[in-house]
Amino acid sequence: MTAQILTIPTTRANSFGIFAFTFGIAFTILYTICVWRNWPLFTYHPAVNKFDLGWNPGRSGEGPAMHWYGWLVVSTIGASILGWIATMISDLWLYRTAIFCCVLAALWPAVYVLAVFIADRASFDAEFLKSARLTAVPALMGATAVSYFVPSQWAKNLWPRWLLIMPICAFGYLGYSLTPLFLR
Repeated sequence: MTAQILTIPTTRANSFGIFAFTFGIAFTILYTICVWRNWPLFTYHPAVNKFDLGWNPGRSGEGPAMHWYGWLVVSTIGASILGWIATMISDLWLYRTAIFCCVLAALWPAVYVLAVFIADRASFDAEFLKSARLTAVPALMGATAVSYFVPSQWAKNLWPRWLLIMPICAFGYLGYSLTPLFLR
């Protein structure tokens, strides 16, 4: 079975639509990763109106540190770059890349949770399984396989649906991962 090449004439409106869809998908995934890994571009200390580059803890007597703005900026910059790249590549590559990224975003946390579950119940020392880098390998392999074997027409039909699915999944995962902060 050969892959069919999908051709959609690229117009200015179509380019903006591609940018908007890509931005929407990429922003939610990047934001979730930035919060999960705690990667703000800067830390804001509102009590003293001070900015620090990268992640910094709150200082004694200066109130809490805010990382949220830094996560938003990193996610916006990354999603804008990915949206711009998406307007430059062919439609088939766009659909396949969207499937790859979305499947990777779903598989990586799932594989990580499975690895932690196994490590916690193993009768031997399996702490190495709790590595996010180690769990990336099977997630990358699975995402590659899925994006390669999905038929072109399915990839084209799934493209707009990812914008609805990914924010719900990403923010659902984010809400679950922040549960300990709310239960203090």
